[in-house]
Amino acid sequence: MNWGTKLLIGMGLFMGFIATLVTFMIINNDKDALIEKDYYEKGQNYDLDYKAMQDARDDKIIPIITTDEKGTTILFPVAVTYEMLWRRLSDPNLDRTFKSDIPEAEVFIPLNDLKSGSWLLRIQYKTNEKNYLYQNKIMIP
Repeated sequence: MNWGTKLLIGMGLFMGFIATLVTFMIINNDKDALIEKDYYEKGQNYDLDYKAMQDARDDKIIPIITTDEKGTTILFPVAVTYEMLWRRLSDPNLDRTFKSDIPEAEVFIPLNDLKSGSWLLRIQYKTNEKNYLYQNKIMIP
């Protein structure tokens, strides 16, 4: 075997390796490391989220969150309708969503609904036809 044949065999093996990696990436693309599926669209619409967070601060309608051995209590200054998203970064299968179309001033989440550890909490809430947003990292004991 001369050097040209060895070169072609080596190049063919390398191309096969690259083709295998490309195929593997295409098949397993659903396990993306991004937090959200529409991550880039949310980035483009960040101004709306920023305004909602600023409005919550300006209007002093920020929820008070307490955790204890029974569960997590979220207390709003006024009755609101809300959509609450709890994200677990270590295991996306544990993500939970709580929603209420009936205005409430206090929300209680039992301890068995959320596993202990670190969570990202995002609450979108509305009162008097005005949208508000609260985001924070919460530690569940």
